[in-house]
Amino acid sequence: MTETSILEAHEPPPNRFWQVLEGIVILIFLGMLAAMFVQVVSRYALGIGVPWTDETARFLYIGQIFLGAAIAQRHGAHIRVTLLLDLLPPAVSRIVASLADLLLLLTALALLVGTYEMTLRTSNVKASTLPITMAAIYAVQGLGIGLYTLLVARDLIRRLTGSQAQ
Repeated sequence: MTETSILEAHEPPPNRFWQVLEGIVILIFLGMLAAMFVQVVSRYALGIGVPWTDETARFLYIGQIFLGAAIAQRHGAHIRVTLLLDLLPPAVSRIVASLADLLLLLTALALLVGTYEMTLRTSNVKASTLPITMAAIYAVQGLGIGLYTLLVARDLIRRLTGSQAQ
């Protein structure tokens, strides 16, 4: 299978929710880029620090990472080292890949529980320079991890039932 056909095989059908989410992640990236630009220009060209730019860029980066992870999982775009899987017989390869998905699923569930607990614990903790609580940051992480968890579970079920070539 060629590189192009592998990517096309994982290309999911268009879906309005995911199109909106991808648009939001693009806007988050552009916002982060703008905040970093303001930070660099103000600090090095103007000689003044703008306090909110660092925290803004950091929070936007967090959103980009966690929401982007779900988008990448949907497209089958996460990096995997498949050398061992490629050498194994197909049935054994499917079992090993399923175990890897199960491990991912358990890790994602643990992260989801952690973000939920941190969201509750930080509902009264304000960000240093922005008018938001830290719970909002953990909620975005939870959303991304939740979507990622559902997608990993979907992929595991598909692999185990043979409903989609993996």
